[in-house]
Amino acid sequence: MRILSPAQRHRARVLQEQAQAASPYGVELQGDAYGLMRVKLSQDKTRLSQIQSHERRAEMKARLLPEYFDWIDTSLSTGQGAVDQVLTTVMVWAFDAGAYRLGLDIAAYVIRHRMAMADDYKRSPAAIVIDELSNAYLKGQWAPLFVQADAEEVRHLAPLPLDEDSERAQTAALLIEADTLTAEQDAPDQARAKLHKAIAYAALGKVQTAEEPDLSTIEPEALSLALTRLQRALELDSNAGVKKDIERVERALNKASASSPPEPEEEPATSTEQPATASPASRKNAAPTRKTTATARKRAAAK
Repeated sequence: MRILSPAQRHRARVLQEQAQAASPYGVELQGDAYGLMRVKLSQDKTRLSQIQSHERRAEMKARLLPEYFDWIDTSLSTGQGAVDQVLTTVMVWAFDAGAYRLGLDIAAYVIRHRMAMADDYKRSPAAIVIDELSNAYLKGQWAPLFVQADAEEVRHLAPLPLDEDSERAQTAALLIEADTLTAEQDAPDQARAKLHKAIAYAALGKVQTAEEPDLSTIEPEALSLALTRLQRALELDSNAGVKKDIERVERALNKASASSPPEPEEEPATSTEQPATASPASRKNAAPTRKTTATARKRAAAK
């Protein structure tokens, strides 16, 4: 990876900020900084085109992406939505490389500003988000990488060490974020059904349709989330392949509900003490007692 000196990075950032300020929404970025990045992007794409293996291309993209980190940061913090073929291209590279968190951050900017994708891509940004994340999970290719810094503060992409439950929760959260980000965007129903299926499977710790994880070990909240997403997937695509999953999750939820101990009933409070402020009825009922007691004293005195 080519590492720029702090002075070079600062100059590149200043040039990019100037280009962003001079390029309003709807027009393509102008300026030397953008031109240089376009040249770099073209060179990197040539390198990638020489690799036939999809897996090795993904690994190469993970090594190349840190060279674009400064460009991405400045675009997201100072950009006004100008057309940026560098940014939209590296968004797709991030998803391909497994840097889903980075890709979603870029996608949020791209979708918010209704930016067009680079010429190489025919799908909309929302369709790319939906397809890339759901396919990565359902095809068993989910290997998330995150931006991290080493001891010398040099940023790179690397996995986070997590236990199984934390990894399951993190995966579901990223997929849910992809759904939330694209909820108002137009996308094919089949693609969105696939994303709902991926969210459900992530909540269950499942990847392939044929897998049958032990649902009795999964908390009811995750089962409820999975059921809602599976039902939505079936509504959007009758061929989503989730009918048996729905039946299994429903049975698991019923068992969990049946085995839950009933909540203890509150015992009614009992007290023999007279309330400090008695009701009118109780005062009325108490009056004859006082009268009877006074009459008895009079009779006793007469004897």
